[in-house]
Amino acid sequence: MHRIRLSLAALLLLPSLAAAQKRGMGGSKDTDWNSVASKAAPAGPTISSKDFEDVSVFKLFLDKKKDLKLTDAQMVAMKEADAKLKAANADRFKLLDSLKKDARPRTSGTPAAEDEARMVLAREALNGVVADIRGSFDAAAKDAAAALDDAQKPTAESLLPKYREEMQDMLRAKMGGRAGGGGGAPGRGGRGPG
Repeated sequence: MHRIRLSLAALLLLPSLAAAQKRGMGGSKDTDWNSVASKAAPAGPTISSKDFEDVSVFKLFLDKKKDLKLTDAQMVAMKEADAKLKAANADRFKLLDSLKKDARPRTSGTPAAEDEARMVLAREALNGVVADIRGSFDAAAKDAAAALDDAQKPTAESLLPKYREEMQDMLRAKMGGRAGGGGGAPGRGGRGPG
């Protein structure tokens, strides 16, 4: 008999609990739960060419010019090398910004099959472009360290892990939680060259 009463009480309370739980989550009867779900859904990659401006090894070395004891001539050379690196990647940056738009959903909710295919292809291409950009930045980092004199090289070598970490963190955040690979495309578990 006790079990029957308990079951009846549970059945009577269930609708009230469900309504209270819905209100407790910040909703009301008129809440559009589809719009809430679409706002919480990931919007796709947010990376842009501007994100690479702050992760250049040349910028890091210039920021640490006192630690490195850079000469005026070396600072000028680093600024020129940074400009050349960005110019060499200009076409990749344009392609990256274009692919980013295609890799993102155009509407909220479930995309149509055609949109899903477009996003998948764009994300794959975006991963490749980002890996190419990162490869050129990593090669420039090695060249920058090699161009310093013997007294500066140990300090530069100690700064390179910071450069790699900043690059990795930026890519992880901007590529939707996936880290950019050095040898492979971002999102495939690759690590930057050491």
